[in-house]
Amino acid sequence: MIIRDGDWTLHSSDIKRGKHVWVRHNPDGSMTFRTDYVVDSVLDTNAAQRNVASSGWKGDWHHVASIPKNVVWDKLMDASIQGDEVYISRWLNDSDNAKFRTKVGRL
Repeated sequence: MIIRDGDWTLHSSDIKRGKHVWVRHNPDGSMTFRTDYVVDSVLDTNAAQRNVASSGWKGDWHHVASIPKNVVWDKLMDASIQGDEVYISRWLNDSDNAKFRTKVGRL
């Protein structure tokens, strides 16, 4: 059975890890691969934690986000290696990335 998403064809799927690899055959004979990850459970957990979070900072440790590994590697790993906490805070405070936050308010 062939599964398609527009020009893309499902190449492999790992349901347990929520990873789906797609391939597209380009006119020049090359192939482009795309990897999709199912992150619904992470986003649902983050939303639940935001809903029950108390206001204000308490204690020494603050769980402010849960971010899927592929997003960390693609968007945040270089900044983390360089110790660029300002970039990471700015990235988490961006409205497009708020879904990864577990804490309400700005960091």
